[in-house]
Amino acid sequence: MIEAGANPRVVVIGGGISGLAAAHRLSTAGLSVALIEKSAELGGKVITEHIDGFVIEGGPDSFVAGKGTVIELATELGIADRIISSRPEHQDSYVWSRGRFHRLPAGLLLMAPARLGPLFGSSLLSWRGKLRAAADLLIPRGQPEGDESLESFVVRRLGREVLDRIAEPLIAGIHAAEPASMSLEASFPRFLEMERDHRSLILAARALSKRAGTTIKSHFASFRGGMGDLTAALIGSLQGADQRMGVAVNRIRMRSAIGFLLDLTDGTQLEAEAIVLATPAEDSAALLGEVAPRASEAIAGIRQVATTAVTLAYRSEQIPVVRGSGFVVPALEGRRLMGVSYLSQKWQARVPSEQFVLLRAFLRRGLSDQQPTEVAQAELADLVGIRTQPILEKTHHWASGLHQYTLGHRQRVARAEGHLRAIPGLALAGAAFHGIGLNECIASGRRAADLVAATIKGGARTVTLY
Repeated sequence: MIEAGANPRVVVIGGGISGLAAAHRLSTAGLSVALIEKSAELGGKVITEHIDGFVIEGGPDSFVAGKGTVIELATELGIADRIISSRPEHQDSYVWSRGRFHRLPAGLLLMAPARLGPLFGSSLLSWRGKLRAAADLLIPRGQPEGDESLESFVVRRLGREVLDRIAEPLIAGIHAAEPASMSLEASFPRFLEMERDHRSLILAARALSKRAGTTIKSHFASFRGGMGDLTAALIGSLQGADQRMGVAVNRIRMRSAIGFLLDLTDGTQLEAEAIVLATPAEDSAALLGEVAPRASEAIAGIRQVATTAVTLAYRSEQIPVVRGSGFVVPALEGRRLMGVSYLSQKWQARVPSEQFVLLRAFLRRGLSDQQPTEVAQAELADLVGIRTQPILEKTHHWASGLHQYTLGHRQRVARAEGHLRAIPGLALAGAAFHGIGLNECIASGRRAADLVAATIKGGARTVTLY
């Protein structure tokens, strides 16, 4: 049954951060928008809970401030004054390796050292590993054929120890990916650019450090009330849009006269000129099966994996002193714990008072059948010495929560987008394609919105946003 008088010009399918950004862009452009989300709430993984004065994040707890997209959107929404920087007094990060904690060398641009002094002074690498990393200064530019894996690139430039003890836990951990199958050009093209422009990663990191006028650090930011401040503001900006939660799209069909016909799980139908598909790769592939089978086939190859994070709160006097902003654990250590973020030390106003510590433990996949909280507490007891029971615990498990950019990822996405160019008004958005970070997800939503808006203004058939 098609609802009379209720058909928008654009449908956005998927109410996560990418879909919200797309819907906001379209609404701001004056287009009528319907936003469809199969879960009960909008926001996707960017959700924040406030429990007894503790700020609990369900997904990301921060964003990279230097990329600018989140800040630009926050300014549009009038919440830029709520952006906060990480606490400078707790910026040190650690690696748990060979039975103890090692401070990450100062001046790292992720895995690339801007200065050799801190690297040579670090206990994290052996002298053999340090000298091998320094050999990057002498190694010529690589000439890899085709897409190169993270493992191949790091070993080639900086050596196996840097891969195992720095790059894998810091970089692959972000994507929950295996270095041997992870596409460098899709995940971290900046490193390929650094090699191309400067030959040496160390020289490139040094040049970037001088350009910034200081030693390179990770410039992360968040919001005063948690990352949910951003989604709440986006949702608030869409009061005029048709927001439908708890309903999904079963099928998308072409309708030559109006563009697209969507069958919803509640038995209703929507007609739309355009669609923005902002769902996970698996869902997008299924919905494209009838209208764009070759695009569907291309993105069906994008892998999704489960992620689990356990947030725990303690009274500070009942646990050992924790240092820095957190630590990571290399995969070669064989631990069930991938890393820990000390949220109360990274950010202000995450706990009721300084008498409490709030931390978040990230668990590896498939290493235990125990409950996540049991695993996290056992690992913290062994590695950090925290043996008391938490006063608050909260687990967030996302069954297919993270997209992995494996070798050939860019080619898969390019094929899909190439096929979709033949279908005016249909666009893809989200973490599955051009970056999993918050800046990249918002940018993808805005690009998709601009694409379908231009199609509508040009008078051609447009697509729907899901």
